[in-house]
Amino acid sequence: MSVVPSIFKGVFAVWMLSFLAGTVWAEPMKIVIQADSHLEPDRKMVAAALEAAGVDFTFEMAPLANEKRQLLMLEAGQTDIDLMPATGERLGSVEKGKSLVIPVPLDRGLLGYRHCLLLESKKDLLAQVQTADDLSAFTIGQGEGWMDVEVFKKAGIPVKWVRDWRKGEFISQMEAGFIDLFPLGAEETESYFLPHYRRLNPNISADSHIVIRYPWFRFVWVSPKSKNGPAIHEALARGFEIITKNGKFLEIWNEAGRGLPDEFFKGRRIIDLNNPLYGYDLVGEKYRHLVLLTPPESK
Repeated sequence: MSVVPSIFKGVFAVWMLSFLAGTVWAEPMKIVIQADSHLEPDRKMVAAALEAAGVDFTFEMAPLANEKRQLLMLEAGQTDIDLMPATGERLGSVEKGKSLVIPVPLDRGLLGYRHCLLLESKKDLLAQVQTADDLSAFTIGQGEGWMDVEVFKKAGIPVKWVRDWRKGEFISQMEAGFIDLFPLGAEETESYFLPHYRRLNPNISADSHIVIRYPWFRFVWVSPKSKNGPAIHEALARGFEIITKNGKFLEIWNEAGRGLPDEFFKGRRIIDLNNPLYGYDLVGEKYRHLVLLTPPESK
């Protein structure tokens, strides 16, 4: 006959059920992630990696912010994950232990192909541009804190920051004559930015004569200071290794219709610029096969 009081038997039974069924009872991990609309395909990549690593999670969207503010939020642990391009500030943050990174090219390097937005009334502004030197005759607008500014300055091309570019401030600056061009990722421009900004102002168009190219990658950045940051980083490292090997990464890429069609390059001259901060080898060695280095033959 057991000498364990019945009340303790009951407590023990409840404890055992909690222990054995903990994974069922536990709530999903809440992960705060960058919320920009055009990054939905990238969030799907992150979700697939977490699922492959066996993480039960839900995403909560972080407040929209500019690049500098996003980095501060990540370092403070207010955001768990963001999906910004690699900049000098971000790489320095990793070196100082304030950020963690998964160097997987979510964009497959296509972020380095820049497509210029400009006014419809000046859609042939770049018709005679053949070299980077030719581009120096124009003033380029860029978002505050973007590393692209350093790329263009290094090439001798005048640049001005546009503080509130998301709301189309660059269009009014073009109309006022302060800037001529606003280069954005070519893939994102074709699929999202051009139709989005045309709804705001039908006078915006996209250049059809050139594409600017330089090493420029969107990575996954994780906060080491957030509650689950180190665990999230470890899970993502495992998960991305899995989905880049088993084909899931490319499956999501293709389902999202990502990439640039052959027609995009027809008739366009590629203007190559150097990135003064890094080259194509910044991508993690295990992920370099994902990078699309060479565009289709221009015709």
